[in-house]
Amino acid sequence: MDGKELIKLFKDWVKREKEQDLDLDPCEEAILEYSLHGEPYKKMKIPNYATSTIMIIKGPQLFKKLGDTIGTDINKKNCRLVLDELLKKKKELVTEENTKHISQINSQINSQINLLEAPDVSDFYGRQQELSDLQKWIVTENSRVVGVLGINGIGKSALVRELVEKVKNDFDYVIWKSLEYSPSLAEILTDIECYFASNNPETNINRRITNLINLLNQHHCLLIFDQWEGVMRTSELLDNYDLLLRKIGDLAHNSCLVFTSIQRPRVMNLFVNRQQIKELSLCGLQIQDAKNLLTDLGIVNSGIEQLIDTYKGHPLALILASEPIKNIHDGQIYEFLEGTIYIPDVIMGLLDKLFFNITNLEIQIMQQLAIATEPLLIAQISQIFPFKGEISQAIDNLWQVRLLEKADILAGGKILWVLNPLIKKYIKIRYN
Repeated sequence: MDGKELIKLFKDWVKREKEQDLDLDPCEEAILEYSLHGEPYKKMKIPNYATSTIMIIKGPQLFKKLGDTIGTDINKKNCRLVLDELLKKKKELVTEENTKHISQINSQINSQINLLEAPDVSDFYGRQQELSDLQKWIVTENSRVVGVLGINGIGKSALVRELVEKVKNDFDYVIWKSLEYSPSLAEILTDIECYFASNNPETNINRRITNLINLLNQHHCLLIFDQWEGVMRTSELLDNYDLLLRKIGDLAHNSCLVFTSIQRPRVMNLFVNRQQIKELSLCGLQIQDAKNLLTDLGIVNSGIEQLIDTYKGHPLALILASEPIKNIHDGQIYEFLEGTIYIPDVIMGLLDKLFFNITNLEIQIMQQLAIATEPLLIAQISQIFPFKGEISQAIDNLWQVRLLEKADILAGGKILWVLNPLIKKYIKIRYN
């Protein structure tokens, strides 16, 4: 059965079973048809849509819409299998490998694994060491809290989504919750309690957290809280989430909470049992992995390593830079790199959100590094400010999310600090 016919049958199924129309615009329908045939985003040719737009915006929006409609996890990798199962395709057309995947899909439909709020990650590059470290911390060492930190667009959510595919069979429950739109903790707790058929009449947040810890002790669960920065916008919201994070980290149980964030939560400094707490600060892609990404996007000319170094392997920046390189500079990387570093509007918008949570002192430190002609020691930075005692903590906070880079480590362990090139350009645009 070809893709168009399967999409038509799927729309009919939605109308019959869900009593609603599935409205797909031409771009969404084309993405779904390509995906049903197993094509990666980079090979999708859709008029008036750049590869980066399809990969970053339209594709994820489509599969979230489909997931919300049918009530189960559907993504670019499994969409053919999910639709085949929903439409009860004949058994003789289902291979032995498909049967294995369909069994996994059925377990998701039974709510043991819920990834409805997880991003669709179809084209994943590198990160093998990071995946190995995370898997060891979560499965082997039974860590209670694992934070994945880094600047916007560096690939935190994609990394954790890929991790879930490797570890989900080690858990009784896998529940992914997005904090992007600042849900209250009460909402999140209600959603999680539903998976355990827990009819908890409690309204006190403290007692509800304690009840959740009991559930996490009775069951082996993996909770993912994606985009923790979404709850940093008000002190009341953050206080409740900090309380939850601290109790999950300090109290004994049988589960793990993984969170992603552009900023290190303040409560991470307060944990009693540090062996149960892990943090991963995410950098850009390694050179070969970044080359593979750019090659798949059609960027193959000389200068590719300089392009990667300019953006420090930042995957989203490289994806977005690939379009003007191809469309405006005819694939000539050196021509694109002439002059100042290019920051797309999408990156500027993401950085604006990031800097909403950055303290004035941290911004002042970055301003000094932006105008410095060479990397600086922490002692040199401290001389600029009267409140020297706060400098070390501020620099550590900036390092944790890779806004600062270690340019070199001198004899005696003294570190020279420099700004990430993207951040240096952003600071000059927004603050100088």
